[in-house]
Amino acid sequence: MKNLLLVLLGLATLGSMLALAWVLGTPAAPDPRVAQLEAEIKEARRTIATLKRDLEKRELPSLPPSPATPAPAAGPDAAPPPPAAAGRGGLRDMLANPQMRAVMDQQQAMQIEMSYARLFQHLGLNDQEKEHFKKLLTGRQKAMMDTSLKLMDPNLTPEQRQALSQEVEKQKTAFDQTIKAFLNNEDDWQTFQQWEATLPERQMFDTLGRGLFSSSAEPLSAQQEQQLIQLMAGVRASPGRGGNLMGKTNMDPAKMTPELINEMVSQLQVNAQVVEERAAQFLTPAQLQTLRAYHKQTIEMSKSGIEMSRMLMQGKGQ
Repeated sequence: MKNLLLVLLGLATLGSMLALAWVLGTPAAPDPRVAQLEAEIKEARRTIATLKRDLEKRELPSLPPSPATPAPAAGPDAAPPPPAAAGRGGLRDMLANPQMRAVMDQQQAMQIEMSYARLFQHLGLNDQEKEHFKKLLTGRQKAMMDTSLKLMDPNLTPEQRQALSQEVEKQKTAFDQTIKAFLNNEDDWQTFQQWEATLPERQMFDTLGRGLFSSSAEPLSAQQEQQLIQLMAGVRASPGRGGNLMGKTNMDPAKMTPELINEMVSQLQVNAQVVEERAAQFLTPAQLQTLRAYHKQTIEMSKSGIEMSRMLMQGKGQ
């Protein structure tokens, strides 16, 4: 079963939106670059809001009838015009704007810097190696985003949608092979894979969890922090934990229903309960209380992010 990271990785823009919602709604992480990154992200948010308003107000021009097909005469028995294609004014149209794409590219680069900084340090990369690695990760993200945006076209046939889904997997495999060759060390490659497997949990914990626990009466030790991250990732990826719920949509906007969103949120709640029960083996009662507060906030943020994504995928009025 693909974990939620790999599903969202194919939809890089959706991941960026979720991350943006998390970052803007949470305390700053203890990193000297955070103040600058927060300012840049807030500016990106203002740009996104402006572009979205412009797109919502935009009147789509009416297309003249094809010369080979005369326009039908108006009258009481005239057939109604075909419905407008779904998704107009939504995420696909927003990202057709070069300014919006530039904002998203910048946001993705910031995400990669924050998400992989400690891995770069752990691997002992020099400045030149780090920059090359960042380019590989950014290139992977952008390539998969471009392919995944095509999946948002509501007019795709099932065969076309399946072919594009396979293309996303091929792209990821090709980039993974390039990254493995760059690392040129089996231990480093295993470390990278382990990092990827826990990346959603690390991103969320860096954004919110570390600040919550640090300001609590009983902060986590470094060992407890790693135990908790590994536990959350293991629960999410285990069979029957809903890791494939996003995959049910296959990026088809029509399948991103309120019912599926409710199912996804319910699964997050169940997973949180399982994590709390198992974490009782290595957390104190006070730390468990902080963990419950953490889960409450992250689930609310995830729900808001998923609903925002549905709105953007389906377009205005969906």
